[in-house]
Amino acid sequence: MDPQLVQRTRYVLRSRVRRTQTCPIALFPSACKQLVDWLSNHPIFSALIRQLESRTLTDVEQIRGLSATGSTRGGAAPPSLGQFTASTTDEHAAVCWAITRVVSEIAPNNLGTLRHICNEIHNYLTGDDDFADLDKAVGTIRDVAVDGLYEYLDEKLDSRNITYGLLLKYKQRSEWFHRSRLRGVADGGLEGKSGEKALAVDLQEYVFDQQVEFVIEPVSASGETDLILKDPEGGRLILDAKYIPAEANRSEIVRKLSDGFHQVYRYCDDFNESDGFLVVFVRSTKRLALELEESDGARFLRLGGKTIYYIEVHISDEPSASRSGQAEEIQISRDDLIATVEDEDRGSS
Repeated sequence: MDPQLVQRTRYVLRSRVRRTQTCPIALFPSACKQLVDWLSNHPIFSALIRQLESRTLTDVEQIRGLSATGSTRGGAAPPSLGQFTASTTDEHAAVCWAITRVVSEIAPNNLGTLRHICNEIHNYLTGDDDFADLDKAVGTIRDVAVDGLYEYLDEKLDSRNITYGLLLKYKQRSEWFHRSRLRGVADGGLEGKSGEKALAVDLQEYVFDQQVEFVIEPVSASGETDLILKDPEGGRLILDAKYIPAEANRSEIVRKLSDGFHQVYRYCDDFNESDGFLVVFVRSTKRLALELEESDGARFLRLGGKTIYYIEVHISDEPSASRSGQAEEIQISRDDLIATVEDEDRGSS
């Protein structure tokens, strides 16, 4: 991923959060709504948001309940939230998102509801029992919830982009210097593996040489994946590798790609991760035109709330451009890529 594009994504995130942090109190719910809508529809952050929303924490459920009761005027105040109990970074982020979303659902200019809900959240976050003035309560939400959400997303953006950038370096190194070597690995094997699995070993070796901590999880509900990176917080980054041989026809290529996206999706689901990476070694001289989404230079497929990033490594023995002529192109639609996932989902329902 281009570092300048990554920096722009970070800049826009910071700008959106700053607007929420500095707006007048009366505009605070509207600013939160703008932030919530932007994050929910962003091609990178939306997967993280869906993961936060999927958490079934008691705190989060109670905070969400404020939307149903907080609009009561002249009646009972919103129910007590108790005290903040999140014990991990992910749990804290889920609470921060739930708070920001609840505030975003307050009707504009409804200062009475804003005062009640913000005071309840202030007491929940600080442990105070007193009724705080609106300035103080909103300040607490900005300092804890909005800042906490920003820090979580910024950190995850780093983790994702570091991994994507690492894989792009591997792609470049392989295509520039190791095409013949990787064809030999696919044919002759490596470390007791052959074909696809041998190429995965080469990828593992490269990642290890970059001093990235990783483990190989031998068992999950969906089988064995090729590489799982663990971050310091215990989260996992899922990678899987596929190999398309030179003689593969269109139906074989489509099946390989569909199976690959399907497997990464299943691994992400098994490990409750929002996204994963599919690395495809292409020995065929045919050009593959996949119908994928693209943002900030990254290509990806979204399936069932998961985002699967796609990296294509060409290892074919091609003549020079002046001698090769026009390459055959294979068009592969999104329907082709998701067919396996949808068929299995229907079969398991």
